Amino acid sequence: MLSERAGTVLNILIDQYVNTAAPVASEDIARRSATKVSPATVRSAMSQLAEEGYISRPHVSAGGIPSDMGYRFYVESLKEVPPLPPSVRQTIGDRFHQADIDGDAWSQQCASILSRITANLAIVTVPRASSPRLKHIQLVYLQEALVLLIIVLQETRLLRRLLPLEEGLAQDLLNQTSNTLNERLGGLSYPEIEASKLLFTPLEERFKRDTVVMMREAAYAGAQEHHVEGIRLLLDQPEFSQTSRAKEVVELLDERVLLESVLSEAPQQEDLAIYIGDENPEDVLRPFGVVVGQYGMADSLGGTICVIGPTRMGYAKVMSAVRYLSSFMSQLIAGAHGGTLPSKGRFTP
Repeated sequence: MLSERAGTVLNILIDQYVNTAAPVASEDIARRSATKVSPATVRSAMSQLAEEGYISRPHVSAGGIPSDMGYRFYVESLKEVPPLPPSVRQTIGDRFHQADIDGDAWSQQCASILSRITANLAIVTVPRASSPRLKHIQLVYLQEALVLLIIVLQETRLLRRLLPLEEGLAQDLLNQTSNTLNERLGGLSYPEIEASKLLFTPLEERFKRDTVVMMREAAYAGAQEHHVEGIRLLLDQPEFSQTSRAKEVVELLDERVLLESVLSEAPQQEDLAIYIGDENPEDVLRPFGVVVGQYGMADSLGGTICVIGPTRMGYAKVMSAVRYLSSFMSQLIAGAHGGTLPSKGRFTP
């Protein structure tokens, strides 16, 4: 277990390394310490840190570079995360209130803002219901043996599909079928519709199956919709200035399972999930630090917010930004579904 002094030295070292991306010497730490500590005392603490794996040094007299374990200690020792400055919060409010009242526009704006605040890659999924629920079904006669099935989900998404039939059906019969399905299936998710033991006529059963297929496809497609911002900002980080390291970013973006990787790391609770280097369960993310949060309405409409950067990222600032924007997006979603939208420049999570 680290001594209090070694822990203090490590946190000072990391603060400086985050800003400079250069090995930190004991003399620099001694100058920055709030208490007067000699360089010799700092060197002793750094030796302990190196021996226990919290930092690495090319040789004994060289400056220290934090390891993944060192960053983890740093993150765990953050007693509180400083809030975003008022000017930044004001800018966020201004940017969002220029956007359309639309989940896709909000998520794009969120990704753009987050990447600029953190100078890293930001990924924000479009808000979707974890399991979309049926609001309304309408069957429309188009021509002989061809019907248009229109499905409205409770998250205000519209699904449409042309369905061929073996024989023509009158619009009156289609209206009657629509009414029956709405009365008996309205408000249900597709798994609940599938599990339903209700009895239907063969025609109603056929359109029920079509409804389940369309809702299942919508649930899968909705989970994949997302916005990525800040690719150039990530490549501008010193860690990725060399071609060999830049390839890691390219591979990350080319990796088809990137979104699935991010979603698999999303926290199950309301707070943040933080993965540093080899802590990432997905290989494609192991060269990076990842901070993930969730937004939305509990057990209903929501999405994922994520920042990906070098392990040297400023975790306190990133955590503050992800937490604030998660809360802001949650209030936007709640406001669009009967609550109060956050007032311009006045939102406080």
